[in-house]
Amino acid sequence: MKGAAHPPYGDLRVGDNGEGATVTNAAVSDVRAGEQLLHELYTALRSAASPTGSNTTNTSMLITFDEHGGTYDHVPPPSAVPPGTGETSEMGFAFDRLGCRVPAVLISAWTAPNTILNDPKHHSSLVSTLSRQHGLSPLTARDVDAPNMFDAINLTTPRSAAQWPQTTPADVPIDNDGELDPKAEANKTKKLSNPAQGLLGLLIAKFSDPSAPVPDSYEDAYDALTELGGGLFGTTDPA
Repeated sequence: MKGAAHPPYGDLRVGDNGEGATVTNAAVSDVRAGEQLLHELYTALRSAASPTGSNTTNTSMLITFDEHGGTYDHVPPPSAVPPGTGETSEMGFAFDRLGCRVPAVLISAWTAPNTILNDPKHHSSLVSTLSRQHGLSPLTARDVDAPNMFDAINLTTPRSAAQWPQTTPADVPIDNDGELDPKAEANKTKKLSNPAQGLLGLLIAKFSDPSAPVPDSYEDAYDALTELGGGLFGTTDPA
């Protein structure tokens, strides 16, 4: 992946007149790099032509988002089937409600142009679709209730890839001076976002030494994951 689409996080610097605030010492982050990645994946699918393996007639591409980007949603989140029974979280949240609406795009030769699905879907719809397509057991009670995405497959004859639209991504700035290289010395001290710090802290506390300091920079995070990675992502049981 060439870059992340998350807004940059770093030190806030405000201009002399109190305006023109900018983020400095930020992590590498540019939504244009994310668009470039999607363009490359879509183009690879559009040009896939293997007669026996993956190709445009037997492969679908689903683009989903886990955040709504802060855009106001005038529709209250609806109720939903909880994944399990009796589960509660902070402030008594019972996982019985969906969140804000997020976009999703399905790309398939079996989908008619300009298809828009207005029926409610949610993230478990993908799991539900894959489970039913391949005869797999559902993961949770929410998957059982989730509406599948087969209604997006609405053609009886696949569209030729020549009829698919061509995409042109935004220009991604050229890194002539190495400023965007995550391995560059200057980038090692860039600050982690609060969610990243919190996640690392929880993982370290649960699977390693609870007294270990919580990383606050990319370099510290790398050192912590390198040292404690066996406990975080692998097994500490003897072979």
